[in-house]
Amino acid sequence: MPRDISSEHYKKRHREISRKHRMKNYLKIFARAAAKTLPWKPCEVCKDKKSEAHHDDYKKPYTVRWLCKKHHEEVDTELERKRRNDRGK
Repeated sequence: MPRDISSEHYKKRHREISRKHRMKNYLKIFARAAAKTLPWKPCEVCKDKKSEAHHDDYKKPYTVRWLCKKHHEEVDTELERKRRNDRGK
């Protein structure tokens, strides 16, 4: 049976979830928007023209590292590994 997305209960719940998400990820959302205004550059590592903006710190939205998908995933994996190790200490 399909969900009734026109119901007031659904709309209210969706607004609450959306608001919590925006508040929780405000810096990340703002950093993504800021990166769109910056001049595009190739990957810092391999000079691939298909690059993505990477933020080491979302509190500095205009400080961006340009990385291809492969190197972006490697950097994110390494950062996540460091965060896990720091929590364990």
